[in-house]
Amino acid sequence: MVWRERAILFMDIRSFTAWAERCTPETVVQALNAYYAAAEPVLRRHGAIKLKFSADEILGVFPDSRQAAACARELRASAREALSPSGLMAGIGVHSGPVVEGLLGSAGMMGYDVIGDTVNTAKRIEGAAGGGEVLVSEAVRVALDPATRLGERREVVAKGKEMPVEVYPLL
Repeated sequence: MVWRERAILFMDIRSFTAWAERCTPETVVQALNAYYAAAEPVLRRHGAIKLKFSADEILGVFPDSRQAAACARELRASAREALSPSGLMAGIGVHSGPVVEGLLGSAGMMGYDVIGDTVNTAKRIEGAAGGGEVLVSEAVRVALDPATRLGERREVVAKGKEMPVEVYPLL
């Protein structure tokens, strides 16, 4: 296990549980497979060190904020295309900072993963993003090219965080 600076991206489908409740399992699997198939090449093209699919959530770990933000922009479009036939949309959150990365698990099942407040905060930022929206943290904002178009600063009251988290919509 080592400490590293990483950018963490989460993408999650909005209202997925309610939608899935009304659908057949086959329909749900088809929609998820289309979502994954649209996201995976984008994540790989932008240099994701790790990607993980868990139900309707996608995690991407990147070496830096610029790569993660560029990926988020492209993911927004690919997710929209993959999910629109089902009437669904995804929200995306990106945060950067220190993580502990390495093999985690038990003797019988280990896998490479990242943990830490940076990961938790990225997840909370994603949770605040509306469908089709990308929110980036202040830590990501300062790493981006000054010409990057961002919306007005917002504060997100994130579960488990003492202070609100400053976020910016990525336009």
